[in-house]
Amino acid sequence: MGRDLSKRIVSEVDPAYDNKDWREKKLRVATYIRVSTDSSDQLNSFKNQKAHYEKFIPEHPNWEYVGLYSDEGISGTSMHNRVGFQHMVEDCQAGKIELIVIKEVSRFARNTADCLNTVQMLLTLDPPVGIYFENNNLNTLDVGNKIILTMFAMFAELESELKSRSVEFGLNECYERGDYLCPTKNLLGYTKDVKYGMKIEPEGAKTVRLIYDLFLAGYSQEEIAETLTALSLPTAKGNLTWSKEGVSGILRNERYSGAIIMQKTYTISFLSHKSRRNVGQRRIFYEPVHHEGIVSIDEHARSLLLLNANHASPYFNHLYEVKVIRHGLIAGFIPLNPAFGGYDAGHYLGAFVMARVPEMDIETEVAYITGAKRVRSELFSNRNSAAVTVSGHGVAFSAGCVALMKETAYVELLLHPAERLLAIRKTTRRNKNAVPWNTDDIPAQQLSQVLYELMGWQKHWRYKMTANYFEKNDEQIIIFDLNCCEFRIRSGKKGEKTAKGFPSEWLSEFGDGTPEYMLLCRRAMANKLDSWKIGASPSTVEVYSIGVKTLTRAEAEQRIAEMRREHG
Repeated sequence: MGRDLSKRIVSEVDPAYDNKDWREKKLRVATYIRVSTDSSDQLNSFKNQKAHYEKFIPEHPNWEYVGLYSDEGISGTSMHNRVGFQHMVEDCQAGKIELIVIKEVSRFARNTADCLNTVQMLLTLDPPVGIYFENNNLNTLDVGNKIILTMFAMFAELESELKSRSVEFGLNECYERGDYLCPTKNLLGYTKDVKYGMKIEPEGAKTVRLIYDLFLAGYSQEEIAETLTALSLPTAKGNLTWSKEGVSGILRNERYSGAIIMQKTYTISFLSHKSRRNVGQRRIFYEPVHHEGIVSIDEHARSLLLLNANHASPYFNHLYEVKVIRHGLIAGFIPLNPAFGGYDAGHYLGAFVMARVPEMDIETEVAYITGAKRVRSELFSNRNSAAVTVSGHGVAFSAGCVALMKETAYVELLLHPAERLLAIRKTTRRNKNAVPWNTDDIPAQQLSQVLYELMGWQKHWRYKMTANYFEKNDEQIIIFDLNCCEFRIRSGKKGEKTAKGFPSEWLSEFGDGTPEYMLLCRRAMANKLDSWKIGASPSTVEVYSIGVKTLTRAEAEQRIAEMRREHG
């Protein structure tokens, strides 16, 4: 078929067309251009198309050129993220456009459903809006063109799917060979070296180094952002205003340590272009030593742990590390920091195993009193009983619990991950893990997450454990058995009270003389040990040590002053 169309029988959508060639009609005409990448070749294509249609449309004397709409670097499989396209459709609905001229169907849409639905919507407007696909020699206002348009749209969608699969295959082949795409345009501190290489850019690297130094010294992302803004240090895009998210992005990016991870996400469908985090659905490619790092791998790993901590908490300790007590009555317990969220339950269990705490050979007998049976104290607990309540937000100790250790200002929380025991021991304010010993709720969401995961608890329920108090001479310790707890069930409806519950076997075993095994062991140890060593210092577990040198607050302030002098 030639460029000039022969006269046709026109669609019933617009009877005014009659048998007159639509090219001779008086129409308000617009053109739409879409290029899928921002490469120079595609930009030239955009310029060529623009020049072509600005010449082509005025060649028709009855056509009024109302403008050009475009989207650059945008995929054709989804219309929702195309600003220029959406603007054009709105102008069609407002009656500003009667005909759209486009290079070909694939430039309009690569999604068959979207293409046909949009065409149909435009045809039902008053007046109807037609689309002329020049390369396909197809006008949607012509009779019988819907079937042909459907075929072209299907071919465009198929082409897009094949291209998507080809790109995915090509990338995986590159990754298999160790050829990783490493753009540095938005990577502060790096620039390109040859085609795929990366080399350090000194000025940007100083900013990256400062971010890590301050964060490891205990500064929050907000404080660092404010500091960088005050110093007028540019971001990768040249902005002088920093955000918390911008700082977090640098701290999370493994490339600053010299490593590289490819295929962190994958595209669910080539039509929706929605991506999903890759947690094993696809192969992940990891190269630990890919290029020269600005920071060490240990510094980056430590930063990832601190990113999960609550810097706003009064209990935040940026120097916290997992250590295990190896001797005494509380052997196997790990001191906790309520605001440190870098480790999960599995990490604490692993630390206990690696610490290889010496086992004690304990022999004991369970005494039974004739005519009496042991019952669970939890069944008779009341608001004045000594207990701890754990919720998703933190922990709270009852007044009865606080009264057990009098003249105590601060305590330290301890966890035995294997035996599922939580303990409280007296400490001083100098202990960076210390919390005030009172009945106020302790905000410790990070700690609660560990306990809920360790015990497999329902996240919306609250759990209450009664206290087991040990005292000998001047030594005191409170231990809670996480295995033996009552719980409060939320109905989920606002204003309704929670319901109290406990395991059904507690009632069936009411009066049973069998004590809790783990606490029995601790009681036996308490009887055997001459000294409980409640204040024993914990020992470092090598793989859990900080492993990096961190600046003091004074040293960090000095670094900031040095950067201020450099940037005057």
